[in-house]
Amino acid sequence: MRIVFWQNCLSPHQLPYIVHLMDDKRVDEVVVVTEESISDERKKMGWELGCYPQIEKCSIIISPNNDKIHALFNMREADSWHLFSGIHGFPFIFHCFKISLVYNIKRGIVTECPYTYAFGSNNGKPLWLHSIRFFLQDYKYAKYIDKVFAMGNRATKYFKSVYSKWNVYPFMYCTQPKEKNNLIANQTATTKFLFVGSLSYRKSPKIISSSLVSCIKNNSKFDCHVTYVGDGNRRIDLENYIIKNNLKSYVTLTGFQPQTEIPTWMFKNDILILPSIHDGWGAVVNEALQTGMYVICSNTCGAADLLKNERIGKVFHVNNKQQLSEIMQWCHNNINIIRHDRFFRQQWADKHINGRVLAKYMINCLIENK
Repeated sequence: MRIVFWQNCLSPHQLPYIVHLMDDKRVDEVVVVTEESISDERKKMGWELGCYPQIEKCSIIISPNNDKIHALFNMREADSWHLFSGIHGFPFIFHCFKISLVYNIKRGIVTECPYTYAFGSNNGKPLWLHSIRFFLQDYKYAKYIDKVFAMGNRATKYFKSVYSKWNVYPFMYCTQPKEKNNLIANQTATTKFLFVGSLSYRKSPKIISSSLVSCIKNNSKFDCHVTYVGDGNRRIDLENYIIKNNLKSYVTLTGFQPQTEIPTWMFKNDILILPSIHDGWGAVVNEALQTGMYVICSNTCGAADLLKNERIGKVFHVNNKQQLSEIMQWCHNNINIIRHDRFFRQQWADKHINGRVLAKYMINCLIENK
């Protein structure tokens, strides 16, 4: 089998499983076609090609012209799967998808739930509006798509609802396993919380500090520290809130850190918090679990699907400061148990969300006939 991915850029959250597809004897060629290697946004966050071990297993094609695109579709039509990162999400991918329609090939899409977030609004456009847009804009293309790999339970339900003939498979992003050697987890008396991501409205970083204020009010001996790794247009607002509420001894803002340093920050801390208003998945959750961290995230993150076991993490309702505060206090009260289970979470992650596991799952889905 030959598998061709059509993406806007080399995805740090898909390559960790893509590079393992050829470990399976059922696959003999993997091609990744992108408009650019790494987006400017990813570069600012410290990503570089060196972050992708075993990338040499794949054929990487950057910004092909139309002749090359046609040649890729014309090659091994009968035993190739072409997997597009959505349909209309990126102009380059949509252009390639439309070219593909003249070929008798097997197509699939790898996609998140529709983007329901909008700046200044907690929910953005509701899913029923996206459904209308789908029928007006994309329904005519649905018959050309055989399989959908949907990021998270919410996305799975949505894509099953808009076109009943699709074979829809729950899917996820994944991240490269982190080195465990020479990294010692936090052993201090202080419960250490960590946020990793952009300090933006969508990521809702301030709710962590506001929940921390509630924790301190409820318990004057609340011994914890919050570290924010990242930067963004909400940093000044967050800094002012920290000063106003006398949190300087409780909170540290590091700014952006190189991606290669993120595992070190994760091993130093106990609990990751991802409070996003909207996250199609939230791959930082995968990274945290691979280092054994406990995870708290909002219910609007696709990765909340991973937190069904209380030994792994907890989910709070988006923007619910009281609920997040209660979970943070619970973590503080149970920190010894959380630390004891760190190795359990690492083992769980290796068994369930490792790139090797996801690659085998994708191949099984592709060869499945329904």
